[in-house]
Amino acid sequence: MSSTLAAAVDDLYENVVMDPERWADEAYAEWMANLAVEPASIDRRAARSLRRAVRIAAKLQRFWSSEEAERYRGERSWEARVDLAIGIPAWRPPLELAEQGFDAAPSPEGFEDVRRRFRAVNGTIWMEGVEYEDWIANSSDDSIG
Repeated sequence: MSSTLAAAVDDLYENVVMDPERWADEAYAEWMANLAVEPASIDRRAARSLRRAVRIAAKLQRFWSSEEAERYRGERSWEARVDLAIGIPAWRPPLELAEQGFDAAPSPEGFEDVRRRFRAVNGTIWMEGVEYEDWIANSSDDSIG
């Protein structure tokens, strides 16, 4: 589930930086309410990461709605727009959600998602040189930490 939430945060960020005028406080509340999961199934850790992501999205919206952003409006990559406005801190909540999802239900896709997100936040490769098959064969029920 948390991997799905990480992708939902990506979608939120993309929508906010590409169309900042559409977003206001009500839109964030609606986004939270419309997540593709049952709200009761979101644990405290995931909820905390989601709240942080919404606060970051609000900062993104303010930046991309401002005159200060005028010189960057030609940037077409939503990821670059997030980096221009916030940088690495914006990527921490979706990484946390991806890690939680991988902890709960390890999969090759989740492994690669955490690897990709980890590198964006930490500038280094998570589990460098280790493939999912090797990791699963040698892992226990411990956290991915």
